Amino acid sequence: MTATTTLPATPIAKPSRSDGDRIILRDISWERYTELRDNPAQRQIRMTLFDGELTLMSPSRVHERLKELLAQFIRVWAEEQALPLSSAGSTTLRNPELMAALEPDSAFYLQHAPEMWGRDDFDPANDPPPDLAIEIDVSSSSLGRMSIYASLGVPEVWRTDGETLTVSVLCDGQYQTSSASLALTGLSVDVVMSFLNRRTEEDEIRLIREFRTWAAAQKPSAGSDA
Repeated sequence: MTATTTLPATPIAKPSRSDGDRIILRDISWERYTELRDNPAQRQIRMTLFDGELTLMSPSRVHERLKELLAQFIRVWAEEQALPLSSAGSTTLRNPELMAALEPDSAFYLQHAPEMWGRDDFDPANDPPPDLAIEIDVSSSSLGRMSIYASLGVPEVWRTDGETLTVSVLCDGQYQTSSASLALTGLSVDVVMSFLNRRTEEDEIRLIREFRTWAAAQKPSAGSDA
């Protein structure tokens, strides 16, 4: 069933393809994209532009739940490991020269967090991209978005469909799969997935509390006096 998408009064091209909760439009100019993206009525619609193809998507509840849990795990790990962090959320990442733009499901500054503290805007010409982005692949794969992330220079992307978690790190312009996060040193894919798999078994607060207990035990000083 195709999601209902509210668009501005200005007519747009007929959808080239409809795929579940996605609408895909082709031959979209940068000016048309910015008109749609910057319209306040479209804030709840995620948009991806690459090489003139515009994808619009309305996230589902399971999509949002997975996103929030992963974001909570990231925040807890950073807190327990005393890492600097600045949330970027679904900030639109744009590069007009490459005709590329997207909104991550969630994103974070870690290594570059001090540069972004106190900033409420994002200037693609002068600001670094987020150090880590989250992509939820419940209704469709985000694999096609990886080339956009690479062009925007995002160092690390986490992708999950709720069954598996893939951590990809940027190396010489290409993403390579890693068994652990580089942005969050010491945090392994298997551990994150083991907690994520328990999301249907217990209350989220309890799950996050248990993750915090585990994360606290991984501090370099933990057990050093034993």
